[in-house]
Amino acid sequence: MSVHKRQTETRGTTYVVRWRDPRPKERTFRTKAEAERFERSVRHRLDVGTYRDPRLARITFKQWHDRWWPTVEDSDRAPTTITQYESLLRLHVLPHLGHRRLGELRRIDFEEWLGKLRSEGLSGSTIRTARTVASMVLTSAVDSGYIAGNPLAGLRLAKGSSTTRRALTAKQVEVLVKAFEERYRALVLVLAYGGLRPGEATALRRRHLDDLGQLTVEGGLVEHRGKLVEGSTKTRTARVVPLPATVVKELRQHLRARVPDDPEAPMFATPTGTRIRLSNFRNNVWDVARKRARLPDWVTPYVLRHTAASLMAQNGVPVTTAAAVLGHDPAIYLRTYAHLYPGDLQTAAQALDDARMDAQTGRRAPAVLKRRAGISRGRTRTPAKRQGRKGR
Repeated sequence: MSVHKRQTETRGTTYVVRWRDPRPKERTFRTKAEAERFERSVRHRLDVGTYRDPRLARITFKQWHDRWWPTVEDSDRAPTTITQYESLLRLHVLPHLGHRRLGELRRIDFEEWLGKLRSEGLSGSTIRTARTVASMVLTSAVDSGYIAGNPLAGLRLAKGSSTTRRALTAKQVEVLVKAFEERYRALVLVLAYGGLRPGEATALRRRHLDDLGQLTVEGGLVEHRGKLVEGSTKTRTARVVPLPATVVKELRQHLRARVPDDPEAPMFATPTGTRIRLSNFRNNVWDVARKRARLPDWVTPYVLRHTAASLMAQNGVPVTTAAAVLGHDPAIYLRTYAHLYPGDLQTAAQALDDARMDAQTGRRAPAVLKRRAGISRGRTRTPAKRQGRKGR
């Protein structure tokens, strides 16, 4: 690495710094001091291994995205994940960041971008996923030596307000079922009383219903670039979902009347026998039935999954069992549906109140003695079960 003096008629005296990276490179400065300062900087970065060709950072975010994206499509990520990433990049990331050079992006640029997404009314989960996929692009550029660091790393998002999952009552579900033509009624019942994700339900085949009235959920259908793709479940594990006897009865009638006697035949299909596309189903079938049942706009096919969680909670199904039916981790299930178990919170408050009474009076509160007697005889019930029996 060296500094050379250069004399030209147009620019006069200039100073050129030459080095290898690994090809020969050079940069011109107007003064010798500037050239020597740059030389010392590059030499130091070469010594400590942090040197990067400045020209690499001039690549735009979109240019690097276009090179990085094929690695995502060729990965083992679920088709639903790839489709979601592609949509977020196209709609919310590239329009804001695509024209920016990688080396010019700073933390404040991303803070402004995320603030704009919030002002556009995007949900917290959509913003978090958009931030994640943008960070993946930048991390790839860091790992490939194009930029020194990821300006999105460590950037925390403002916590949005928590929203309660809406659900239907059992009576509303029955009204909704009757609003559909008979071909789709069994599908609606499976969604509401099995808690399947819509893509899991449309991926079911005849063989997935066993003699015990249980469904084996092995995968899900997703639309990817205009084609239906069958992949694994969201958790990448199969699960067994028990169905109520009344639902099993109607499902078996549906299979006898409309599904070929072939183990691989789709359990639910269109009138022409093709697989159900959720986008078409919602626009052409679901919304028509929803309006006929006079239900609000927020009632979507996915709401029936929340409905199954709500009905299980109201009827005393333990958290771990309900989580297994829905294919959730118990901790995630409880974080999502904690509001469905108010009886547990009341029990905790009562236990603490009993403890205080004990401290104040020196005597066991009657509720404590009664509860401990029940525990010793193995007769404890969840609050939801107690409420259910009282209602009977």
